Amino acid sequence: MRLTFVQSGMQTAVSAVSLRGGVGSRVVDVQVLSGLGAAQDAVGWKLVEQGESQKVEASGVTDGAVGGSVVLPSGLDESKVYDLYVWGQENGSAAEGWSNKASEPVKMLLQGGKVKTPPSYGIEVTGITSGMLRAWKIGGYDDVVFGHTGAFKSVKLNTPDAVKAAVLAAAVSAGGVNVDAGNPMGWVASRWLGYPTDPLSDDVTSAFSPYAGSLQVFAQELAKDTGSLGAVAGSLPAGMFSTLTTETLPVSGPGLYLIVDSTQSSGGSLPIVVGSKVFNEALEDVVEDGMVDFVDAGVKGKPRLGRAVVKTSVTDVAKRIVNDAGVDGFDVGAEVEFEIALRVPDLSGLSGVTYDGYAFRVEDTAAPGLTLPAASEVKVLVDVPSPDTDVTATGGLTIGVSGGTLTVGGLKAVFAEDAGGRVANKATFPAGSLMRLRYAAVLNQEHAEYVGPGGGNTVAYVNEATLTRSHAGAVTADWADNSDGTESKTATANVYSFKVELVKVDKDTSKPLDDAATFEVSRDGNPLKFVGADGVYRLAVAGETGSAAVVTKSGTGDDAGTLSLQGVEARELSFKETQAPDGYFTVSDFMVEVVPVWNADASEVTVASYRTGGTNLAYVSQDGHSVTVAEPSKSLANLPYTGCVGILLLLIIGGVFLVFAVRPYYLSHRAEATANILI
Repeated sequence: MRLTFVQSGMQTAVSAVSLRGGVGSRVVDVQVLSGLGAAQDAVGWKLVEQGESQKVEASGVTDGAVGGSVVLPSGLDESKVYDLYVWGQENGSAAEGWSNKASEPVKMLLQGGKVKTPPSYGIEVTGITSGMLRAWKIGGYDDVVFGHTGAFKSVKLNTPDAVKAAVLAAAVSAGGVNVDAGNPMGWVASRWLGYPTDPLSDDVTSAFSPYAGSLQVFAQELAKDTGSLGAVAGSLPAGMFSTLTTETLPVSGPGLYLIVDSTQSSGGSLPIVVGSKVFNEALEDVVEDGMVDFVDAGVKGKPRLGRAVVKTSVTDVAKRIVNDAGVDGFDVGAEVEFEIALRVPDLSGLSGVTYDGYAFRVEDTAAPGLTLPAASEVKVLVDVPSPDTDVTATGGLTIGVSGGTLTVGGLKAVFAEDAGGRVANKATFPAGSLMRLRYAAVLNQEHAEYVGPGGGNTVAYVNEATLTRSHAGAVTADWADNSDGTESKTATANVYSFKVELVKVDKDTSKPLDDAATFEVSRDGNPLKFVGADGVYRLAVAGETGSAAVVTKSGTGDDAGTLSLQGVEARELSFKETQAPDGYFTVSDFMVEVVPVWNADASEVTVASYRTGGTNLAYVSQDGHSVTVAEPSKSLANLPYTGCVGILLLLIIGGVFLVFAVRPYYLSHRAEATANILI
């Protein structure tokens, strides 16, 4: 007889289960994954009768490491309900001890010819690390709302009482102001994690890149004292991510989790805050066993659920845009603020390199559509001795701008010194310290390209920063060898501006209209001004007069009836038709919005689409490239499409009165004629 001990917090996930056989010969086929990982030798199981008796009907283990067949007792009462518990099991041995280890059991319900599995929650983790991953639950889900199609629309975040104090303290330490003490995790989720807020938070990009910004500081503060977060809610053993792979980290249920790498303090992956997907029973047989993400995940800061990427804290060079809070791109003519983050290298291994011979410089090349600032407007910041310390004026540091290239040289003067003929780290700038280059470029109109919905039109302004530094004789992995004793690595940031394409057609024939229509366009209640003609317009920039009126293309060509508005953010635009083509009614006011979908770290737009509203006469075309605006011709049948239903009703009522009025007149006239004959 061997004892089996449950490993607290080690989760179990049922990946597949089915029931076969008839009465008296039923068999459950089950597949189970657990936090034991490769150490799992079998699946343990136990069948218990529900009710007061709690009688154990049978127990055992499968013949396979991750599953097999569970033969049920032949005398089971088909009318009763039984609990079938399953778990991952590591069998004891002479070397490790004869006691078995088990993950926390999962309960399934068995009655008659049916077996029902409770939803299994997990986080898909991708990456490489030598450490063990553990998860702690730091937030719960309340008030889950699904749309009429079953899509996940919204959820309310709560903070478990057991972790409330720790979450509140971490949020304050991360810079949170006026944090909700009653629900600090809800506050964090709405401000830093991209859960729906109105207006959008100024840090929603943390939802896509949880390795920087306030969210990462918050995660690191929590990771300092995981003992205050209660029991581990899930884990994956060390060695599972020795090569690039994706594994599911089982967790205890729906909610928000902090995932911590056991090797984080020695250069392992950073702590991550991520939410699980949500179970919708109505879609259990449709998608991923009923597990659903936000219907608009990845759009404008909405987080993606149930997925995380293991990412190391060692980032030598990175680049990001810091003033796109709404994740909706930029208007043409707007300033785009860039940040290039650099990690101070460890110079202890460069004993053969002199200070004068050591290189550490950055070249930043902008796309033609971006105008770089003057050299005097570029700042160099460090985080020691305090955050955002300006060291731009450091002697030996040089900044130059020539055409589309920004060069920052002599950066070694900030963190390095001559130590007896060799280069060495300054004591005040230890290896791993952060340096940041900040500047603002302008999205110019001379070389502008715009993203348009419909697939394949996701062109970006690419801004590429290259860090060049000396090495100790061997090129660092993943760095380019410059064959001169230096190595280089690049980081990019993509800038997007968008366009809206409209086509005016006859409502009844769907043919483009030859005559022009005039619109006024506004955003957030403020009129926008454009420059252009013949159906093609660009948002006016500073110094341009612009016009509030935009006119569709007239004529009989292929582009008849089209209107292109270029150089705008991907936000809601309101259209008011001020003049319709001859013979047509003006349509009711309507809305058009470009909706971009970003990749996992919000660095690239993968696809864009349209969203419309206000009237059913404005709708997305079949190919998705434009918005069709159907113009109603002047006829009684089309009055309802113009908002003139009242006029139509008056005409109908007037017609009825006319019918009733004609009859008395006719009868009176006939009577008068008869009287004249009799006389």
